[in-house]
Amino acid sequence: MPVSQPRGVRDFGPSQAIARKRIVAVIEETFKRFGFSPLETPAIENMEVLNAKAYGEDASKQIYQIQDDDSALRFDLTIPMARYVASNGSIPLPFKRYQIGQTWRRDEPQKMRYREFTQADVDIVGAAGIESDAEVMAATALALEELGFTDYKILLNNRIVLDKILSTFGVGAEKQPAAIRAIDKISKIGRQETIKQLTDVVKEDRSSEKIIEFLVEAGTNAEKLERIAAEVGAKDEAESMRALLELVRSYNIQGELVFDPSLARGLDYYTSYVWEFVVFGNGKQLPTIAGGGRYDNLIGLYGKKSLPAVGSSLGIDRIFDVIEQKVESGTYSDVFVAVIGDENYGYALSIANALRAKGVYTDINATKRNISKQLEYANALKFKYAAIIGAQEKNAKKLKLRDLVSGDEVLLAVDEAIEKIRG
Repeated sequence: MPVSQPRGVRDFGPSQAIARKRIVAVIEETFKRFGFSPLETPAIENMEVLNAKAYGEDASKQIYQIQDDDSALRFDLTIPMARYVASNGSIPLPFKRYQIGQTWRRDEPQKMRYREFTQADVDIVGAAGIESDAEVMAATALALEELGFTDYKILLNNRIVLDKILSTFGVGAEKQPAAIRAIDKISKIGRQETIKQLTDVVKEDRSSEKIIEFLVEAGTNAEKLERIAAEVGAKDEAESMRALLELVRSYNIQGELVFDPSLARGLDYYTSYVWEFVVFGNGKQLPTIAGGGRYDNLIGLYGKKSLPAVGSSLGIDRIFDVIEQKVESGTYSDVFVAVIGDENYGYALSIANALRAKGVYTDINATKRNISKQLEYANALKFKYAAIIGAQEKNAKKLKLRDLVSGDEVLLAVDEAIEKIRG
């Protein structure tokens, strides 16, 4: 009987791990092109940091606390970054950071929702203008495009607008955080269930229905912005949203920008703009693969000084699940050195070392098996080439390079083989 894993976690074999690392490499390279610098923080944080009234009641229940200790596994990468900035007052501002790492949530596992998952975050601290919001969104969008996503939307809202909508419908400030957490579930549980949960907060069925009807009313961006300016007194916010939409478009991203008054982003630390990236496959909307927003009050929870901040996070696991790419290889190596006869191993090793010295990723046979079995192994891992070494090759001081796709092979010197491999 196989040994089972905990729920909500999974193994990644070599081919899957290589695919994930390629996803991470593409995202990291995009972030670096935008001038973001790396930050690394521990996987464990003190509970007093994680419980600093930042996440909200529902999210706080998902924190993995370490037994008999006052610490826990990190819930996200934003709080550790905020704690780091608050503890290091000499950081030049604006501080542009990215971080890619694992996070943990004691959530109920389901499709594309795991208890252990990897996030790629990009943030700007110390800049209050919409230029920072636009750059963070654009960096996220272009990273997704580099990964091959072209059919996507950026749903965008402002928590200040959402607060004003709730106030217009009689929801007081003390109930608004709970109301927002209920509204945040609308894309997951549907309109009617959201109305039911919102009613538990506002205690009036008709108010809940009117709020949801207002939030989901169809229209163009311009029509929705005109409506919130006129009906909930959000004229300044509407004008700022128009400017932000235009600024994001100036990055020439391929995705559609959609103002969505129902978008909430359930974490309590968001203060104004929030967004989510949704992608489409076979005509269907898939789960959110990235999201973020502005959190101008968060860093002040951990230090004496409050700093404006904005960030975005990509879910590596969801991106991996959505791409469903067929990895062509279960190894990083381009060449497998196959050896005919133990007496030729020393020469074969010198060939392998010569290839490696020139930057060619190379593996070499390490078992007592015939050439047929060695090539079977190389094909199973989908190597591109095999360098076959026997007495003939040793005497000629060359190698026989076989293309494992076409089956063609040729006797070459090491430098000639390198040129062919790279060509």
